[in-house]
Amino acid sequence: MTDLERGVADERAPLRPTNGSSASPSSAPSKISFPLMVAFAVVGLGATLGSFVSSWGGDIVQVLQLASHNKIPVSYMHVPRTGGDTLRFTVPHLGVPITGEERCYKYVHRERAINAVMFRDPREHVLSQFSHCFANPHGAASMSPLWGFPRGNRGDTPKLGWMNGLNKWLKHFGENWHREDGYFNCFNPINMQARYLTCGAKDEVKDKEIHTGAERWGTPDDPGRAVWFQSAHYLGANDDAEPDLEKLIRRLDSMQVVGVTEAMKATACLIEYQSRGTVHPQCECGSNEKKFPWKEERNEAYQPYAYAEISERARELVMNVTRVDRLVHRYAVKRLIRDSLRAEEKMGKRFLCSATRRVLDAMLDEHKDGELEAALDQAWDEYRPGGKSLNHAEEASMGAFAIPRGPLAKPRKRSVRTYTAAEQEELMVKMTEARAAEVLPREALEEVPMTHFEYSR
Repeated sequence: MTDLERGVADERAPLRPTNGSSASPSSAPSKISFPLMVAFAVVGLGATLGSFVSSWGGDIVQVLQLASHNKIPVSYMHVPRTGGDTLRFTVPHLGVPITGEERCYKYVHRERAINAVMFRDPREHVLSQFSHCFANPHGAASMSPLWGFPRGNRGDTPKLGWMNGLNKWLKHFGENWHREDGYFNCFNPINMQARYLTCGAKDEVKDKEIHTGAERWGTPDDPGRAVWFQSAHYLGANDDAEPDLEKLIRRLDSMQVVGVTEAMKATACLIEYQSRGTVHPQCECGSNEKKFPWKEERNEAYQPYAYAEISERARELVMNVTRVDRLVHRYAVKRLIRDSLRAEEKMGKRFLCSATRRVLDAMLDEHKDGELEAALDQAWDEYRPGGKSLNHAEEASMGAFAIPRGPLAKPRKRSVRTYTAAEQEELMVKMTEARAAEVLPREALEEVPMTHFEYSR
């Protein structure tokens, strides 16, 4: 039979065996392949479901309950250096949609959304701001030494450079700072957390000035565009260094979740409760902490010393630039405790656990009610640090006292040094090398001379 004849015969052949004829051997597997496929699909589906249930605590009833709840989206006001990225990346794994930006309250507060914010102990927050600007972990030109950020003295080791730089930085902001003094094109620590609630009253001209206006992407000689995204990194021309307390409370009361970094898990679980009406099984007290779906996001900064290890004078200055922030943080601790207890009562489940509650209670015990408010009786520019608190044995000044301002007081003079193109290039190379402080262990940096010292004169 020729190829043409075989092709014609194949075209005329029946597609299936006729009645009474036996099936060809090749058709037998098709009768058992479908049941096998169904079995494999059931096993795969079961494994997937089991893994999902296990990740949510292993209770199928609770998983179904969680899945049945509606989700209200969350708008998160991210204050820098408070752990906000970790919170923002973790909350979606609790089944909650969230958006978050480092922008002022007026730009992120949303109707028909759960508005949330998280604050940090101001003492640690100030050190974190300095450490980020000091280390420049992203190698940004906006943190070039040409902006004058204090990073110690020539020849300092990283530890000594960090300490010397911190003392100069705190003195710059903590002793009667004015807007025209500038802020080194990095964070302005004066009540930054409180200012995020009230900033945004901009001046189109003054807020774009070099050195005193919004942050710039480049160096002073080639500054580039202003970082114009309505944040409180710098102090706007129309913003207050110490925002009005009543206005702060009103804005905090308009937010559904006010949490603190020191109780980040409880804050995340409260956000979930406000959005879904229930909480993840690993939120509950007594659950396996290792199974909580943390999505940690670390923006490393070189910080060799804790707050308790810096000088008393430095602690006094930290207290002086955070007079309002400490009130905001104290309010946030109280709000978190109150709102968590109410949610626990409605659900019949506990997520503000004993260890966390003890930490929060200890923070509240540091001051008596009204103590921090009393420090605000005088205007910001009439203050000098030095007053002692009830717990002055544990830490430095909690407030400050007024110093009379004489009629002959003169403003401080600041000189600016200029640099050649070759000097600028050399500084940028040194700044890039300085990033070793971020990636090397501290022990390896003990005896290494500093490569990014202060260039302001």
